[in-house]
Amino acid sequence: MKALAITDKGLEKIALMELDELIKVKGKEVKAEEYVIIFNCKSFQDLFKYCYFAQSIERVLLLFEDFEFKDYNDLLAKTQASLKNIDLKEWFNKDKSFKVECKRIGEHRFGSQTLEKELGEKIILRVKNELGFMLKASMESPDTIIYVFVNNNKAYVGIDLVGRDLSKRQYRIFSAPGIINANLGYALVRLSSYSPEKRFVDVMCKAGVICIEAALYVSGLSVNYYSKDFAFKKLKPFLKKDWDAFFKKLDSKSKLNKLYILGLDSMLRNVEAAKKNSKLAGIDKIISFSKMDVEWLDTKLDKESIDIIASRIPCPSKHTAESTVKKLYKELFYQAEFVMKKKARMVLLTEKAKLLKEMITKAFKLIKEDELWAGKQRYEVMIIEKK
Repeated sequence: MKALAITDKGLEKIALMELDELIKVKGKEVKAEEYVIIFNCKSFQDLFKYCYFAQSIERVLLLFEDFEFKDYNDLLAKTQASLKNIDLKEWFNKDKSFKVECKRIGEHRFGSQTLEKELGEKIILRVKNELGFMLKASMESPDTIIYVFVNNNKAYVGIDLVGRDLSKRQYRIFSAPGIINANLGYALVRLSSYSPEKRFVDVMCKAGVICIEAALYVSGLSVNYYSKDFAFKKLKPFLKKDWDAFFKKLDSKSKLNKLYILGLDSMLRNVEAAKKNSKLAGIDKIISFSKMDVEWLDTKLDKESIDIIASRIPCPSKHTAESTVKKLYKELFYQAEFVMKKKARMVLLTEKAKLLKEMITKAFKLIKEDELWAGKQRYEVMIIEKK
C-alpha cells in the first residue's frame, strides 16, 4: 500500500533514515519530495507502528493519489477523481462521521476552507448515491478524515491516520523563551550521530526539548506513550482490533536505562521547566538537568569527557547585541575545547550562522552546514568537529 509522511522542509533526509529504522522501508520503496516522504508499506501494522514512534514527521496518510494541478478547478476535479478509486463501503457507514481537511503551503487563489467545503459536499453526494445514506460531517471529532496536502502546485490526497500534528508533543507543557519545535530537536540529535554510550550535553537547554528527544530516541519509548489517541483507531476496518494489546507489545520493547544526557541552562525557571517536561515524557529518571552558565562548563565537566554538544543558540538580532553574542560564542568554543573529546561533535542551530561560522576556533573544523525549517521559520545548522 502507498503511504505519505508530511514533515518540515529540510527534515526529509532525517525522516527517510527514521522510516528505514522503524519499519525497514528504503531504496526503491521510498522517495522524498519537498515536505513529504512517499513510500510503499507492507502492512497496516507497520504503518501504525510508524505513526506511534516517528519523531521527525507531522502526519501520516494512507495515500490515494498525488498530482500536479493548474488552478482550483483542476485541483478539485483531480481530488474528486482520486477518491473514485476507493471502496466507499470500506471506509464509511451511516453511523460514522467524516470531515475533509486541507493544509496548504505556498500562494494560491483559493482558501483551504473552500476546498474542504466543496469536496466534502461531493463526498456526501456520492455516498448518498452509491450507498443510500447521508454521511454525517463532524468538524470536531470525525471518524474518518480525508486529508489534502497542497505544496504550491502539487497535491497529495489520502486518509489521515494520525488526526493531529505529531510535532506538537504532549509532554511540551512548560515553555521557555526560544524553545524549538520538537521535530527540529530530534533532527539535531540525529545530525549529532548520538548513540546510548555517548555523553550528550545541551548547554542552553531552555525547556529541555533536545535532551528529551534524545532520550526518547535511544530508549525506544514512544513520544506518544501517554497520548495514544490516533485517528486510525476510529477507522471502520480497524474497529475490532485489540489496540491495548497492540500498544502493549510495542511499549514492552523500550529500555529506560540511565543515560548521560545533561541539559544545562543559565536560568533556573528554564531548568525547572525542562525537568517537568521530562517527567511528562516519562524519561525524567534517565536524564539530568542543572543550572549553569556556559562559562562554568569546565567546573562541571571533566576534561575531554563529552562526545556531543547539541544546542539551539542565539544570534545577533534587534533584541541581542552582536557584542553579547560574540562574547557567548567565544566562551562556548573555549569551554568546548576543554570538555570535548577529540573528534567530538557540536551541532548548533541558530537563525543566522554567519557570525558563528566566523568565530570557529582553530581547535575545531566545520564539517557540514545546512538549513532546517519549522513551519515558516528558517534555521541554519552548523556541524562542527573538534580536531
